[in-house]
Amino acid sequence: MATKHSSPATKLSSPPNHPPNQKFECRDCPARCCRLPWNIRFSNDEARRYLEEPWVRERAGEEGALVIARGVLPMREKDRRLQCVFLDDDMLCSMQKRFGHEYIPKSCQAFPFGFVRDEKDVVVAQLSQLCPSIRDNYGKPVDRQLKAKLQQRGDTERMSKALATLGGVILAQPQYLRAVRHWEDQLATDASPAETLARLYDWTAAFERALPAGAERATDASIDAALGQASAGELAPLAPRKKASFYARVLFAYLLGNLCYPSRVREAHRVEEASWTQLQALRSLGNKVAWMLERGTVDMLFIPEPFKLQRVRTVDRFLAGDEGTLVKDYLRLVLQRRHIFSAPRHLLAAVLDLALATVVISRFARCRAAANGRVKVSLEDVREGISVAELVLLSHAALSEQGKLMKNLRWLLLTKRESFRALLATEA
Repeated sequence: MATKHSSPATKLSSPPNHPPNQKFECRDCPARCCRLPWNIRFSNDEARRYLEEPWVRERAGEEGALVIARGVLPMREKDRRLQCVFLDDDMLCSMQKRFGHEYIPKSCQAFPFGFVRDEKDVVVAQLSQLCPSIRDNYGKPVDRQLKAKLQQRGDTERMSKALATLGGVILAQPQYLRAVRHWEDQLATDASPAETLARLYDWTAAFERALPAGAERATDASIDAALGQASAGELAPLAPRKKASFYARVLFAYLLGNLCYPSRVREAHRVEEASWTQLQALRSLGNKVAWMLERGTVDMLFIPEPFKLQRVRTVDRFLAGDEGTLVKDYLRLVLQRRHIFSAPRHLLAAVLDLALATVVISRFARCRAAANGRVKVSLEDVREGISVAELVLLSHAALSEQGKLMKNLRWLLLTKRESFRALLATEA
């Protein structure tokens, strides 16, 4: 679990790798953060306060009150999407209109801001690119809003003090960050993100193997030697695959399939269930089968019209082109904002998460282009792919809540080099 901490005497840092004039304002957006298939959580104190308010209980209904008691905002289906029960037809929050901004959950007040204390104990702002204002950089200067958003958020996460290698050697924070700096340098080169991540997997695995076997903790001297040995090794090029690998299709079925209708509305915090629940379950299974076979029509979140999955094959791959630079910039941002290191885990798992994000961004961007009848992706397709990666992988998704299938898939890709490479080769 990540450690939570807050302090009134906080040194704040602007978001890394964002434009120096990064802006944010909650406007010009159809309440995207209120209309997503995710849990919007709040504290026990907030839940108690809401349940003591008669208007809240009336608006949420009996089912909704039970969801609030679990510390989650209840959602209902409207226009084939879930949306918060407190969202009005004008796409504004009824709770905020009635009681003020300070009354709504802190997670809602602070969105799209998060905060992580880095290795220098500086609080680094995390700006979710799921938010169109952040992604498209419009509104008011972010720097003037950081203190207020941190106060609204109420806590920060801390980077893990140590990470483990697959061989069981413990790396202290300054030690594992030496490897991370190498990753950042490689992502700044001209190579495609898929090629770079394939090489970083081999480089990191070689670094871990070079550490003394049987040692419980690494010494700085052993880190020096292992870094030298890893950098001296030959790194194999990545050959693109014509068809998606089996594990890539499993990943798409699990993550992207769950963004398709009706899978995206079948959540535990949903109220007012449809009378055709069993049919929804069958259609949700059909979504996953379609992604596994790469055939069939799906209705996907953030893509206006249903489209045929087989059309995705006609869309050119782009990671080795100019659009791939946008993906690399995003991956470097993920490393620099340090959220990926806010829980104890294996060092190589961070490389895996960057790889998962890369193939999800690429596949979604190609889906969006296919749905619009294009054979080439646009920068807007890639930006929306980054929004999806934020939602399902790197910012809003909780690793602790992922199902057994996803956890097993991660472990297999983490420990099986050829499967990891085949995943990247799917979109290379």
